[in-house]
Amino acid sequence: MESEWTAVVLRDLLETIIDYRGKTPPKSVSGITVLTAASVKNGNVLKDKVSYISEETYQKVTTRGFPKEGDVLITTEAPCGEVAPFPIDKKYHITRRIMALRGDASKIDSDFLLYTLMSNVCQNQIYARVRGTTVSRVLKTDITGLEFKVPPLKTQKKIGAFIRSIDNKIAINQQTNQTLEQMAQALFKSWFVDFDPVIDNALAAGNPIPDELQARTELRQRAIAERTTNSKLKPLPDNIQQLFPSEFEESDLGWIPKGWFSGALASLARYSTSRMDGSELTLENYISTENMLTNKQGVTKASSIPSLKSAPSFITGQVLISNIRPYFKKIWLASSNGGRSNDVLGFESLESKTEAYLMNLLYQDQFFDFMMTTSKGSKMPRGDKKAIMDWGVVVPPVKIRKFYSNLVEGFYSANSIRTKKNDSLVQLRDTLLPKLISGEVILESQIHHEEGV
Repeated sequence: MESEWTAVVLRDLLETIIDYRGKTPPKSVSGITVLTAASVKNGNVLKDKVSYISEETYQKVTTRGFPKEGDVLITTEAPCGEVAPFPIDKKYHITRRIMALRGDASKIDSDFLLYTLMSNVCQNQIYARVRGTTVSRVLKTDITGLEFKVPPLKTQKKIGAFIRSIDNKIAINQQTNQTLEQMAQALFKSWFVDFDPVIDNALAAGNPIPDELQARTELRQRAIAERTTNSKLKPLPDNIQQLFPSEFEESDLGWIPKGWFSGALASLARYSTSRMDGSELTLENYISTENMLTNKQGVTKASSIPSLKSAPSFITGQVLISNIRPYFKKIWLASSNGGRSNDVLGFESLESKTEAYLMNLLYQDQFFDFMMTTSKGSKMPRGDKKAIMDWGVVVPPVKIRKFYSNLVEGFYSANSIRTKKNDSLVQLRDTLLPKLISGEVILESQIHHEEGV
């Protein structure tokens, strides 16, 4: 069966190459999304690493065609050889340092092409052809000259579909985790930022509501009116609604629910000072700013561990935040025990069973904005640990914080399970990919196709 695999050169399998020609187009604050070399990483398009051009500019840009579904993106400069499928959820434009490869559908399956370019078979060739000292780059001919073996088209489709199914499972788990985190944060904002249950109680009791909260009050009035005509819209259960007061009072932070108080983060949390032996650090339990993901996407496995006699430690339920460049918004609610670098802050709740509340308090953009505003250093700003603990917060009663934490903690335990499943799926994919692409491992369904069954 492997004998049916044919040695090919990439250029002979392509229908067209789409690349940008000319000067870099002027950027816009919104409009058509532009993908650059920085947008492509580890087989994915990073939606937070993009820029924009206007629709007018988009119509004028000089490219050899526009990418479409099935095209494969590959970077040609700093970094070289990063690969991802072209996204199709909206209009995208590519600029310099990146190309879109469109395979000839009669010769190469798009998924098989994608995963072949991601495999060591091609990545090693790309690495060997990199030129330049200050800025690494490869030429278009370096890419189109890649050599590898391909099986019959039906077999390609089976291999591509199999690996794609693994990637799809990983993507679904990631999306589910993000959705649950968004739900937890939406509930946090409603209860502890917008004070919706308090406004509802005040409206029901006929109590005055401060002018500063009138805009939100009008929204709540409309929501209450809509519930009377739509039976699917349910109010909070009485036992939850009764946790909240029906009046407001003034504080240093403005109007807050009566009985709550204005304080500082130090009234809710403290820095963890525990340490662990450096010999216990592993790639699986070590957290540094390098393996914390941007935009609140948690953590990934470390690529290396430092040689230390001891390191700061963390335990399940602590909130870890990278203290370097706070605008990267790196945060994780620990679901295991381990060690961390000195540039990762560990927060522990002063009250047990309020960990999810603390996580969602620190998850807010306002917190990271405050960290950035009070940070020290220009090239590599770091949060000021004292200023962080002085951050002004509204402090609800412990009973409400515990109730909220209990309500959403299931989100995080489920997220942890899905994350561990993803780790296993990634390991499976990365183990099988080179073996499938080279023909070393044959899928059972492949055998039937190659034998003409």
